[in-house]
Amino acid sequence: MKTEMTQNIHSKPRSHSSIPKSKLQHYLTHIIKPYAYRIQLFRLSNPFIDPCLLLLPIMKNLTQVTTLILNNIESIYIEQIVNNLSSLPVLSSLTIISIDTIQNHKNIIYNKIFRLPKLKYCQILIELLQYSKSLSVATNEFSTVEHLIINHEISIDQLPILLSYVPQLRRLSIGNLKEPKINRTKKGSINLNYLTNVSLKLNNLNFNDFEILVTNYFRQIQVLTIALQCIGFYGNSIQYLNADRWEQLISTHMLNLRIFDFQLSYRILDSNRERQEFETLINKFNSTFWIEHQWFFDHHYHQMTWSNTAIFCSRNPYSTNMIKKSIDNFPNATKLTFCKTFEVSRDLIVMDLNRFLPLQQLTKLTIECHHFSFEQLIELLQFTPNVHVLKLDSILLYRTDSLSIQQNDLSKLVSKINTITNVTISKEITSEKIQLFTTVFPRIEYLTINLYKEDLQPIARFLLSKSNNNTRYLSSLCISKQRNDLMIILENLIKSNKLLRDYTLKVINRKLYLWW
Repeated sequence: MKTEMTQNIHSKPRSHSSIPKSKLQHYLTHIIKPYAYRIQLFRLSNPFIDPCLLLLPIMKNLTQVTTLILNNIESIYIEQIVNNLSSLPVLSSLTIISIDTIQNHKNIIYNKIFRLPKLKYCQILIELLQYSKSLSVATNEFSTVEHLIINHEISIDQLPILLSYVPQLRRLSIGNLKEPKINRTKKGSINLNYLTNVSLKLNNLNFNDFEILVTNYFRQIQVLTIALQCIGFYGNSIQYLNADRWEQLISTHMLNLRIFDFQLSYRILDSNRERQEFETLINKFNSTFWIEHQWFFDHHYHQMTWSNTAIFCSRNPYSTNMIKKSIDNFPNATKLTFCKTFEVSRDLIVMDLNRFLPLQQLTKLTIECHHFSFEQLIELLQFTPNVHVLKLDSILLYRTDSLSIQQNDLSKLVSKINTITNVTISKEITSEKIQLFTTVFPRIEYLTINLYKEDLQPIARFLLSKSNNNTRYLSSLCISKQRNDLMIILENLIKSNKLLRDYTLKVINRKLYLWW
């Protein structure tokens, strides 16, 4: 829910984000329109703003825009905007992330995007309501794109057709690569001579089809990242744990491969026989071939909410000594994610993390693991004063009550120094925890939460209270699971208590949004 632009009006670029509804017209009239010709980066991520009404009238004046980011955009606007992208003469980076499902074919959108003459970076997430007709293989029109990210579902028989449009491709990332929809994967004639970095999240994809994909298109790659989740220990999970088959594929068709980043997880039964079979397979990844390449692997069993999970993954970054050097390897790192399977160590967070990562320059922190306590978060944030975006799985207090945390000296310090404005909390949150959270993070502008129906009114009253100094900057609220008529309840609460004067309330893709 942000609107942001960067411009060279002053000696340093300026950013504008999370504009309250009351200030939008002033912002448009006095900042965007007069200086449109100076804007270099244009970001729109507020689902309440009609991007066509905002962008199209000034599109021809955006002659210096090299980066366009459309996040949380409703799909009904996408085609019209894409049709006008040719008005941006120096556009080199394009991101389109839809907030809902598109009902028209994406093929038209792909065709338009691939014709942009200066485009180098392209990231797309547009979920398709119905299966689209196949694109035609490119014959005489090719794209200049070098870095392509597709995060919506795409089948392995559709992928080669898209790849035919991007012969200059160097980096490829697919967020949901699925089994063939129409035909089995066939040998193609596309040459991707510059492609060196491939990242794939596989979804029910047979290893035979994956082998054909590698053989046809990935012969030049140097970095391969594979992630897949399997329901059980059969079929695909066993295929992808065949060390001999991987060795044959790599040594025959990926001779330039330097980095092999692999993770497979599957739900396990509490069966000793199944564990023994699993461990027998993964032990074969300790052979001479893997050791000579310095590719090492770990496995562990992780207890989840509804089931247990077995995880087999490569060590990152491939040797135990390299983690100490990661600050040299990633001097420009600005994002840090603790994945779901990360085993939280209190000593690691407090003592070691700041030694091998440039925490001072991080701007985005994501914590997906389930056992990361709020106290550990506070301890970490004392080293990350520049984090603006914070994403949490939940707020865990364990045995410590929220009042004690608020009165803690370290919490008071973090409250003063942190610059967090954008927060997402995935699990259901209570009124007590939301009060704690806004005390420690009093500069929040955009908040996404999940809650139970009975907590909606007390949380809304607290967040929208005019006397609440800790939420004075808040102007956007998203409730990630719209259910049980939450919109009606919230609207009645706002009107009956006169909590807001000028606001917009709407539901998009089963999420409830409030902007004021």
